[in-house]
Amino acid sequence: MRMGSESLVAGPSALFTLGLALVLLLSAGRAWADEFDTLNFDAGMTVINDSNLFRLSGTVDPNTVLGRPSTADRIDVTTLGVRLSKPYSLQRFELSASLVDYRYDKARFLNFSAFNYNAAWRWSLTPRFKGSISSDRSETLNSFVDFRAFVRNVRTEENNRFNAEYEVDGVWRVIGGLSQSKSQNAQLFIQQQDFKSNIAEAGIRYAFPSGSSVSAVTRTQAGEYFKLSGPVTASLFDNKFKQSEQEARLFWLLSGKSSLDARLAYIDRKHPNFAQRNFSGVVGNASLNWGITGKTRLVTTVSRELNSFLQASSSYTRLDRLSIGPVWEVSQKAVVRARLDVSTRDFLGPVTNSPLNDRSDTLRTLFVGMDWRPYRWVTMSASLQNDKRSSNQAGLDFVSTQVTLAAQLTF
Repeated sequence: MRMGSESLVAGPSALFTLGLALVLLLSAGRAWADEFDTLNFDAGMTVINDSNLFRLSGTVDPNTVLGRPSTADRIDVTTLGVRLSKPYSLQRFELSASLVDYRYDKARFLNFSAFNYNAAWRWSLTPRFKGSISSDRSETLNSFVDFRAFVRNVRTEENNRFNAEYEVDGVWRVIGGLSQSKSQNAQLFIQQQDFKSNIAEAGIRYAFPSGSSVSAVTRTQAGEYFKLSGPVTASLFDNKFKQSEQEARLFWLLSGKSSLDARLAYIDRKHPNFAQRNFSGVVGNASLNWGITGKTRLVTTVSRELNSFLQASSSYTRLDRLSIGPVWEVSQKAVVRARLDVSTRDFLGPVTNSPLNDRSDTLRTLFVGMDWRPYRWVTMSASLQNDKRSSNQAGLDFVSTQVTLAAQLTF
């Protein structure tokens, strides 16, 4: 299959350039701000060189699918943002919003601009009765790790949440919340279809004087694949689902430098029309943040996830992941980070015989990066990341390397 025309997609790249220049001119006459100010503005530029943008297998000739001999591309990302944090009596109001412009050097049909925001009211009726009301929105390009068509497919995710906590006495808390989520794609993505859901949760938390805590929560979710008019018998796609979850969480301060954050849960997802799509199981994660010295620490995480992934050969995936990441604070202005991730992803719950049944992928990621803050109003970073996927299914392996350079101004 040959990729379609690489015509330019209209976008506000000129507006971003003009806006960035205007911001820099306006800022010349005032003091640079920092993260402790009520109002901050951000302007950033990021350049990403990706050796294998579409995550093609080494057995695929790029000329046959891309119309060019190289799988590499450069992505220029421009960001303009604003952040607000304002306390008022027992309340705190927070807002962060950004315009992000993505420009591709070769695959120009992928160009797009995103509007993202995160707003929250950290409310408190009394010192013992508090919570938050928040809303967020994000637009991102679907990764070609799973989305295999050569078209621009932007995924928009929106969440609205209400959380509350009541301190019964010095250590016991009653917690609860309501939330709405919506996720939709610009193009059809069969395996991860558009959906919206309502979630309700309630639980208790025991907070130790040391800052450690233990909590138990029960959670229910009612979801709908809103672009399906009804169940699709031919593919056994249901248009609704319900999910229950029982969760236990532990946050433990091992010392002044180290902590353990762990979660264990059992989830059960059911579909009213096609029980073949049901799945359940134990999920969770444990993250150990070990402060080795005053300037070095090691973060180790193990996790298991179960996620819906709808096709003939699977109804869901099981992802087991191990991550090890050292952090070294070279100075007050520079931090070096590294990370090794190894994950195995099994595609489970087939509804019919398919060549992709029993698919299993292993992904290994190596990352090293450095953040440098020469002044309180400027942050620069550089990173190198290498991803390698192997699979028991032909044509799904890939290797990619990303080199990223970024700079951000805060004023």
